[in-house]
Amino acid sequence: MSEEKLALVNEIADDGSLIVGYRDGSGSATVSDLTDDAEVGDLVKIEETISSYQDDKIEEVVKKRGYDRGRTIGVVESVFDENLAVRTENGLIEINRPDEPVEEGYTIALTHSQSFSQILGEDPIEIGAKPDLEIDAINLNIGSDEESPEEESDEDGIYKPDTIDNVEFDDVIGLQEAKDRLTEAVSLPMEKPDEMERFDLEGRFGILFYGPPGTGKTMLAKAAANEWGSADSFFHIGGPEIVSKYYGESERQIREVFNAAKKKGEKNEEEKKGEPAVVFIDEIDSVVPRRDRADETERRIVAQLLSELDGLEDRGNIIVIGATNLIEVIDPAVRRPGRFDEEIEFTLPEKEERREILEVHSDDMPVSSSVSFQDIAERTRGWSGADLESIVKKAGLIAVKEERPKVEHEDFVIALERFDEQREAKHKQIKKVREQE
Repeated sequence: MSEEKLALVNEIADDGSLIVGYRDGSGSATVSDLTDDAEVGDLVKIEETISSYQDDKIEEVVKKRGYDRGRTIGVVESVFDENLAVRTENGLIEINRPDEPVEEGYTIALTHSQSFSQILGEDPIEIGAKPDLEIDAINLNIGSDEESPEEESDEDGIYKPDTIDNVEFDDVIGLQEAKDRLTEAVSLPMEKPDEMERFDLEGRFGILFYGPPGTGKTMLAKAAANEWGSADSFFHIGGPEIVSKYYGESERQIREVFNAAKKKGEKNEEEKKGEPAVVFIDEIDSVVPRRDRADETERRIVAQLLSELDGLEDRGNIIVIGATNLIEVIDPAVRRPGRFDEEIEFTLPEKEERREILEVHSDDMPVSSSVSFQDIAERTRGWSGADLESIVKKAGLIAVKEERPKVEHEDFVIALERFDEQREAKHKQIKKVREQE
């Protein structure tokens, strides 16, 4: 089953296939060319197979050098070792520096994914004006019946603030140093804006949470948003979820999340609210891995996020929080001052903190007086908060299975033994895989 759609040819892949962007805004795809005549900038008709983008084919070139919706015109403002600062109609952005020589003042074309496409001239054009260039980037005239493309909507799109749990700082056991540093970085600028201005201090920070899994990074980010009154301004990016196999899709999603957050932050300021919009990037190591070990797609994603984090353009009333279990694999450029100014380490809970965590997670559960949380805390050295929550649930399930009216200490002991068996089996499996490698 298939249907026909119009698309613009944005790039030519290394294997000779073409990368196109659909005119209806449904995304990008890599397609084969049945005409052997399609080039970058051409408007083409695609025979789209509903089951898979990989089977899409160009069956007709509708207009040579047609409507170039996939590309943006920009003027190079600064040239750095690895990047270019480019002025476009949407503001100042940062892109990877191409191999060919590019100087300040050059007019260039960018692809749909905001990467370098080609040099259009050595002199700058007035941004916003129609460039007198070979490529007509404004009009589409296929016939008298053809309508001009609609302007892109100014709405936030699918990116809306997440609904977050009603969790507060007091619900996060331990992590006092992390809470103090978070308060220092964010709450102080909100509470004392005049003092911040008097000391000439920037009022917004990027913050990076790092530490073992299950130590409360996501929970503290949500608690902080509630503490700052930003529960309705919390934008969540799941690292692995945003990495797309389609060309330019990941970069587009990152831009749209930040645009939506910026609009929300501006709205809060207009309504005289002090709270910022919070962009929380979970598992950020999957979004911005070291570029010397990354493929081309990952390098483009890193460049896009750096562009959003950089001071090339005021991000407005936004706080960016990243969380990772693997801080050592993050690209060093992400961690430089001006992007993530604060790095807060999350450590595994101490014995007394483990006892408190066990008690908190058992609050709504019928627990026998025989249960010694102190004993369980001593047995769980090196465990994370998530591990301890899991043990409480396992003990409760055992009590239900044994038809006990309350959870007994014995149930916790059995749960601990099962947990240890699972961890030992997992370690053996990991060891076996490593030996095979």
